[in-house]
Amino acid sequence: TYFDKQLVEGGELEVKGGVVPLPGTYHAKTKRSEVVAASLSEAPRASFDIRAAGEKKDKEAGGASVVEMTEEEEEEDRAAQLDRMLEEAEPVEVMDLPQLKRLLTSLDRKVMKNQEMRVRHSDEPTKFMESEVELFEELTKLQALATAPDLYAEFVRLGGVNKVTELMDHDNLDVALAAVEVLHELTDPAVLEEGDPAGMQAIVDGFVDNAALELLVRFLAKLDESEEDGKQGVYNILEVFENLSELQPAALEAVCDKTDLVEWLFKRLKIKGFDQNKLYSSEILSILCQSSTKTQAKVGENEGMDRLLGLVAPWKKKDPPGEEEAELIQNIFNVICSALMVPANQASLVEGEGIELMVIIMQNRRFAARCALRVLDYAMLRNSSACDRFVAAMGLKTLFPAFMKPSSLCISKSKEAKQGQKEDEEHIVSIVSSLLLRLGGESHARVLNKFVENGFEKVDRLMELHEKYYKRAQEAANDVEDDEEDGLTPEERRYMARLDKGLFTLQHIDVTIAFLLTEEIEELDGRVRLIMRQNGGDLNEVIETLAEYGKNMGDADDRKKGQSDVVDMKEVLKDLESYLNYITQG
Repeated sequence: TYFDKQLVEGGELEVKGGVVPLPGTYHAKTKRSEVVAASLSEAPRASFDIRAAGEKKDKEAGGASVVEMTEEEEEEDRAAQLDRMLEEAEPVEVMDLPQLKRLLTSLDRKVMKNQEMRVRHSDEPTKFMESEVELFEELTKLQALATAPDLYAEFVRLGGVNKVTELMDHDNLDVALAAVEVLHELTDPAVLEEGDPAGMQAIVDGFVDNAALELLVRFLAKLDESEEDGKQGVYNILEVFENLSELQPAALEAVCDKTDLVEWLFKRLKIKGFDQNKLYSSEILSILCQSSTKTQAKVGENEGMDRLLGLVAPWKKKDPPGEEEAELIQNIFNVICSALMVPANQASLVEGEGIELMVIIMQNRRFAARCALRVLDYAMLRNSSACDRFVAAMGLKTLFPAFMKPSSLCISKSKEAKQGQKEDEEHIVSIVSSLLLRLGGESHARVLNKFVENGFEKVDRLMELHEKYYKRAQEAANDVEDDEEDGLTPEERRYMARLDKGLFTLQHIDVTIAFLLTEEIEELDGRVRLIMRQNGGDLNEVIETLAEYGKNMGDADDRKKGQSDVVDMKEVLKDLESYLNYITQG
């Protein structure tokens, strides 16, 4: 580009070494955006905190001492500032169709004039500077379209999306960034929800038909994040992708398939240090993997699983310094879990010693230990080799202490690490049931021995968990109202309520109980029955759980999906149920 990235606010323009800066900023905000910006959270993103400029001005104005306020006083002050802004803000003029048509016609003229001036004066940038400014200002006016989402369909029909996306290829970076800002404003889900659903679909279709998403990915590679403009541009593009993930996930699946978006996100995450765009990149990658098998497979390409393991490895012995870094770590672990839905990625994780890394992370009991537990659950649920490697890596020494006392899994004092111990119990019992299901020979014997040693203490703990979750599920079913209008039958409503209260965990617990009973260890069998009688129940509770578990499983294809070593769990449950019925009747 001929133009300086450093923009100036009006006034007389001067040529600096043959470079002419444009007036204004590429991300001029609408009144709606200004009000939203004022309501940012207490800990704003440092890179984009517009209040920092105000603090600097205060210091320069006299250096007066600042009285520290309490959190409540700061909250009241922010609320008062927002109220003042709303009162002082000029009314936003909502765009109508004639205005939109005039604006697009004017934009066409500005584009043509700018192209003509650039060709005519290619060696004299000062002579086409004025046309560049006019084009920039005209493009910025299109942000007002976000106040009229009902016009989106007409905007697409008039070729508006095509006009804006073409300007992302403009030689002037500021003009290209202004085009990005328009797309960013138009995809705000809060705005789209207010308008006609047909308009929302039209704008998304317009993006797809005009290759806007592909151009946004290509534009990412051009931006220099060492400059504030480039940093904000990257953030805006990532936000467009997040917005579209809520509106039409299938469009993003196609973009991931056709472009280098996943590769760009990997490279961005590899950059050392922490900033908001790195956090946002991890969030976008996690979102992309959640609902698309194709994207999950794409993540595993080009040693993707090894790269993900490399991103989490630095946290095996240390805690993140803050909440945002903790969120970054969790996002990357989420990507690993999603990617493990693909059998090829499971094999890559095992071959890349990912199981061993997760065991080491758990042994260190820092913040990432709970995340590692979840990865192990996802891997071992679908892959027998992962179970073998877990036992060989001495994983049982960490797993069973956590089985007895979940809080021992993580010694980190951070708030994030202390949350979710209920989920930890679910993952632990799921791993135990996977080990008993998938292992054979010596490895299976080592797992079984854990339940026999120390006076069957782990059997006692298992029965304690059964009683806890069985009662919780029963209470949830009894609390359901049968007259709710949600389209579900009373039976379905009770089943969903029980799932919310831990039925899935109960199912894994009872599968484990059934597996242990099939070992025909007389003392173990007697202990299970004794504890159940003491609690006022019997093995029929386990039989009922297994029957319901099998009944609500999907078809054969769904059950086999994502497994490297296929085990038809429905058939396994039938066999376990038959065995329990046999020993109960006998």
